[in-house]
Formats: sequence, C-alpha cells, structure tokens
Amino acid sequence: MFIRPILFCLLSLFTFSALGQVDLKQTQILNLPEAPFEAVLTPEQTAKIQPKHTVAGSSESTVVAELVDNSVSLWWETTPFRNSKIGRAAESVEKKLNAEVKFTDTENKKIEHKMSFKILAMQALAKVEYFGWFKAAINYDMKNAVTEAEILEQLNPNNDLVLSHSVTAVENKSQLSLRWNW
Repeated sequence: MFIRPILFCLLSLFTFSALGQVDLKQTQILNLPEAPFEAVLTPEQTAKIQPKHTVAGSSESTVVAELVDNSVSLWWETTPFRNSKIGRAAESVEKKLNAEVKFTDTENKKIEHKMSFKILAMQALAKVEYFGWFKAAINYDMKNAVTEAEILEQLNPNNDLVLSHSVTAVENKSQLSLRWNW
C-alpha cells in the first residue's frame, strides 16, 4: 500500500537527475526550407465560385446550394472528364435543349425580337427570355422548385426598373425594384 507512493517519489527523483544539460551558447539555429506556396484557387476561380444571386436574408442552404453549383460548374469547365464520351454526350444534349428565335417587326424595322429557350441540365435550370419591346425572363429552378419571372425596363444605361414575381411551395412574392448597373 505504501510501496506505490514511495516508488513514485524515487522514480521522480531519479528522472529529474537524469535530464541532460544543454549549452545554449553552442546551440545553432535550425533553418528549415520554406515550403513553396501554391494557391489552390486563382482569384478568377474564386470569383466564379462565390454566390452572385443571393440576397440579404437568404437561407444558408440557398447560399450553399449556389456555392456548390458554381463549384461544380467550375469543375466541369476545367475537368478532362468533359472531353470524355460521356462528357461530350452531356454537352451535346444540353446544346440541343437550347433554342433561339430572332425576328424583326414588319411594321417597325428598328425593333428586333428575340426569344431564347434554355435548359441547363447540369444546373437543373430552365430559362425563357424575351428581348424586344422590353426584356423579360422566366426561370424555373428544378432543385429548389422555384419559378421566377421578371420584366425589365431600361430607364437609362445604368438603371433598370424591374418587376419580378417568384413562386415557391411556401410563398408567392412580387417585387418592384430599381436596379443599378455598376
């Protein structure tokens, strides 16, 4: 019973006496080579990944979803997988799902009307855009089940008046806003 504490004290005493001595005057500085710094992402790639369509009050899941979507898009642009048979087939299907129609107004030759239909399979997004008398767009985000429609009227080169409406499973929201182009 008393042997353990005595043994511990003796062991501690002999351990401290066995420590080596270091002469600090003869100690040399250890110089380790610096590891080369390589940025994982360039500033351009970082700008492509950062969410651009989030608004104040967006949920974390919306921001993360856009961040992941932008990351996958960047990966798709830079991956060798894009040039494989499967990658080329995916791009071919996406190109076939896009259509654009242009026509000029017969009464007023100055106005050119343009309708654009796009299905972005990699981003699970469908878009319909109209340019002519005004600008309008309808977007359907399949991942989030959100439909958005907006009509833009250019007030001057730096300002747009925007009337938008979005529909989700939980809300219908209409907005009238003034957009500044920087």
